[in-house]
Amino acid sequence: MSPFATGAIIGGVVGLVTIVITYFNKEQKFNKILRSIKEPMEYVAAYHYASFKRYKNSFKFFDSMGALYIIGKIVYYKSSETAVPLDFNMEVCSVQQEPDWRMLKWLSITTPAGEKFYFNSHKMGLFKNDSSETLKGLAVIKTKMAI
Repeated sequence: MSPFATGAIIGGVVGLVTIVITYFNKEQKFNKILRSIKEPMEYVAAYHYASFKRYKNSFKFFDSMGALYIIGKIVYYKSSETAVPLDFNMEVCSVQQEPDWRMLKWLSITTPAGEKFYFNSHKMGLFKNDSSETLKGLAVIKTKMAI
């Protein structure tokens, strides 16, 4: 076998192992966050958060990954088991779907002061990223706003 083929195989295996470890770590982090929330939640899912500055950046990197959850008319985002969650009172905040970017769905929550927070729930797939959970979360938040 040529050195190039050997290097390609090793690179592929290392890449696959890295993806598996990353996925496992995200799941572990999400589960730890879930265990730290003591109140009953009406909706919860893993989301990525991007600040306005990050979102407007053409690369769309995320600031953090965590849990977006709803209790009553409050939407929370918690990025770690010890972090104080961001909270959005949906009686005074607004929510909207943002334009898709590279087939990813985005929602944003705007505070009364005009500050926007961007969220995406994409999951990496073998051939395609899936962010359909973002639309589910948006629908649940809008339902809560209507009550």
